[in-house]
Amino acid sequence: MFCKSCGQALADGLRFCDRCGVPVNDSGPSAASPLSHRISGQVKARSRDAWQAMKLFVTNPVGGLSASFELFDDRLAVQVAIVFAVIYEVSLLVGLLIFKSKVDSAASQVTQLLSQRGGLSAVMPSGDLTATQVLKVLLLGLVPFASLSGATAVARAIFRGKGNFSGDLYTSGAALLPSAFLVLAAALLGVANVEVTLILFVFALTYSILILYAGCSRIGKISESGAALAVPVILVLSAWITKILAVALWQS
Repeated sequence: MFCKSCGQALADGLRFCDRCGVPVNDSGPSAASPLSHRISGQVKARSRDAWQAMKLFVTNPVGGLSASFELFDDRLAVQVAIVFAVIYEVSLLVGLLIFKSKVDSAASQVTQLLSQRGGLSAVMPSGDLTATQVLKVLLLGLVPFASLSGATAVARAIFRGKGNFSGDLYTSGAALLPSAFLVLAAALLGVANVEVTLILFVFALTYSILILYAGCSRIGKISESGAALAVPVILVLSAWITKILAVALWQS
């Protein structure tokens, strides 16, 4: 069976095309397939694609990354990269909220204790994040993905890689996933388990570096010797761009 809208081969039992999101029994976008259904189908399809890709490179970040990238054409690779970036963004926000909740809880307990002893007359306010601050956090969460993608593209141009920008986006999104899981784990573990967080940090950093190397050499088509130099260039350039953009956004 093939999708009548985009021609994609369809597996049995699918309700929506896993490429374009159009319902299987429809001939294309129409009143019978409202925009919300098509968007929902696209989101579900790309989420499944992202999950399938992660399963390939989570245990083999070098060979698995290029194997997962080969599952998609350029358009789908960009969409999956965006899913990776959204996962990072959500993890960052959830981790921040968990961490803030724990800090507020600890501060409240300390304040109540001091108040009972006469040190303070009232409990200090928790200081909830304002809507503006939440928006700034969301925008700041996009900065690492944007800066890493730009730095990867620059490094590919410097070292004469034969890849394209969709590969740069895919590599950057994948390289951020270890940091996303690290943020969540660190927030859940708290400061009492700092040694565990440091161990997870080493794993996350190692995986990110391996993913960047695989992306440069196997997706960006940079020579192996060039990819070894490209990774630190990407990290330094990305950190510098992130610092500039983050300061500008937060002070605006």
